[in-house]
Amino acid sequence: KYEEAMQQYQKALEIKLKALGPEHSSTSNTYHSIGNVLCNQGKYEEAMHQYQKVLEIKLKALGPEHPSTAATYHSIGRVLYKQGKYEEAMQQYQKALEIKLKALGPKHSETATTYHSIGTVLHEQGKYEEAMQQYQKALEIKLKALGPEHSSTATTYHSIGNVLHD
Repeated sequence: KYEEAMQQYQKALEIKLKALGPEHSSTSNTYHSIGNVLCNQGKYEEAMHQYQKVLEIKLKALGPEHPSTAATYHSIGRVLYKQGKYEEAMQQYQKALEIKLKALGPKHSETATTYHSIGTVLHEQGKYEEAMQQYQKALEIKLKALGPEHSSTATTYHSIGNVLHD
């Protein structure tokens, strides 16, 4: 239902632009959601355009060390990963990780998500040992923060299995 979602986001964006302005962090959240839909549709250039707009707003409105700014770097990394631009994706994930470690701490589930994403890039690059280290960090955090029955924990177990399988 991407088209329906996009219609709703466009309505929200029109209202937020009028009520809050183009540089408000809430407006950027809607741009981010639009970027997510575009990324899920495989429209990577369009998604990147949205995320760049979001990043510009987040940096001004919230600053370079805010968790929301980190989430935007993470999303940019995801687009680059999906495009096969692994080194560039890694740079974005590293920025996200650095911010998350400072702002959220090393035991937060969002920090684990970025460790997992870094592991995924390393796995794609054939760097299995390094990928495993990142997945193990993610797993350790997820087990404590989310518990052993959480779907995100299961995803990390699955990724570890993929590395062992390769």
